[in-house]
Amino acid sequence: MTAYRNQLAYQEAAVRNASAIELVIILYDILSRDLHAAIEAMEGGNIGLRTAKLKHGFLALQQLEGSLNLDEGGEMATNMSRFYSMLRGQMMKAQIQQDAAILRELVQLLFSVREAWVELSGRLAAPAPAPGAQAPSSISNTSDLSFTRAASWKA
Repeated sequence: MTAYRNQLAYQEAAVRNASAIELVIILYDILSRDLHAAIEAMEGGNIGLRTAKLKHGFLALQQLEGSLNLDEGGEMATNMSRFYSMLRGQMMKAQIQQDAAILRELVQLLFSVREAWVELSGRLAAPAPAPGAQAPSSISNTSDLSFTRAASWKA
């Protein structure tokens, strides 16, 4: 039990010290872990564990959706809202149909989007470009990344 408590303490410290983008990445990691565990439970016939992991995944997804600022986030926030809605629908479909293949596809999608967040986090943490240099077009307007609500959720 000590190892579990140590892991929880580490996770809580990571969340307390994380930027808004790092919190999004943490939530993607949590959702991905939950989907992996749900896949294993589904394949092992463990209905209770499958349901618990998907329920926890829905909570992580709810936090991601709640972090969006649709009023100021522009097209990016709208697209992320659609993405999260699609994830939710596919997770429900996988639960009803007991189809691990659907969850595997979602994990791959999550990984791709997570990597984009990691890249963005790295670019924003990098030193400012020299005067007159142009930011890469993919992140030139970071004002669309409006995450105004603080995360108070524990995994």
